[in-house]
Amino acid sequence: MDEKHFFGSSETERKLSCLRAYLSAYSTALKTQRFCRIYIDAFAGTGSRTETRPALPFFGQTPETTEEVTTPGSARIALEVDPPFHSVVLIEQDPKKISTLKNAVCEYPGNRAHVREGDANEIVQHICARYDWHREKMRGVIFLDPYGMEVSWKTVEAIANTKALDCWYFFPLSGLYRNAPRDSLKFDQFKTDALTRVFGTESWRQEWYEAKDEQYDLLGKLAAGRTRIADVDRIEEWVHNRLKSVFKGTVLKPLRLKHSNGAPMASLFFAVSNPKPAAVRVASDIANYILKAGISSQVRSR
Repeated sequence: MDEKHFFGSSETERKLSCLRAYLSAYSTALKTQRFCRIYIDAFAGTGSRTETRPALPFFGQTPETTEEVTTPGSARIALEVDPPFHSVVLIEQDPKKISTLKNAVCEYPGNRAHVREGDANEIVQHICARYDWHREKMRGVIFLDPYGMEVSWKTVEAIANTKALDCWYFFPLSGLYRNAPRDSLKFDQFKTDALTRVFGTESWRQEWYEAKDEQYDLLGKLAAGRTRIADVDRIEEWVHNRLKSVFKGTVLKPLRLKHSNGAPMASLFFAVSNPKPAAVRVASDIANYILKAGISSQVRSR
C-alpha cells in the first residue's frame, strides 16, 4: 500500500503553484534550444501530498466531518511538465516514501525520471560536481524544499558553482527562529552547529546578536550572554544577501509564507546561478512575475 504524505496548507499550494508555473514557462522557453533540460527535486517525498480538510457543506449545512484530499506534490508537477524535461532526478531518504515515489514514477511511461535514494546534500553535491554543465550543454532547475534545516551551505555552493541551475529554495524561517533564541545563553551546541552548517559561516553570531548591558547572576558573577537584535525581516534580508554572495546571476526578493496564525513559516527564494545577462533576464522575468502574483494573491486572501 502506498505511503500517504500528510502535510501542507493553502500556503503549501501557493509554493507549489509558483514551482508549477516556473517549470512550465522554463521548459517552454528552452524547448527550441539545444540544451539538455534537467529537474532535480532534493526532497521529493512521495510525489503527492495529502491534506485533511473540512468536508464540503451539505445543502448549506456546516460540515461536521473532515476528508482527505490528495494533490500533486513537486515530483508529480515536474513529471507532468510539457514539454517534458530530458531528465528528472527525484531524491528521497525515507524508505516508505521511496516505495510510493517509485510507484508514482511508473504512472508516467516514457519519462526519464530517476529516483535516487539517500542523503540529499550528498547526492546534490555529487550531481553538481559530476558534469561540466556548459560544455555538455546542460541547464536545469533544482527545488530545495527541506523538512527543516537539512540543507547545508556546501550544497548551496555546489548549485551556484554549476552556473547552469536555477534554484527555488523554500527557506525555513520558523526553523531558523527555533534555533536562534533571543537570549544567546539558551544556545546549545546542536543549535549553533545547525545554523553554521546552513550558512557556512559563524558571522551570524556577530550580525544577529549584540552584548547585553551588564547583568549579574545570583552569585554576583557577570553574565556573558548576548541578545538577538535581528528580527525576522532583518534575518530574511541577511539570508538574501548570503545567497547573493554565491549566486552570481541574481537572487530575487522572496515570497514570505506564513502559518495559519500569521507567524512566519518560510521564505521562497529564487536564485539564478548562470551569470550570463541573457539567462538572468529570461529566468528573472519569469520568476519575478510568478512571485509578484503570489504576493498579490496573499494580500487578497487576508
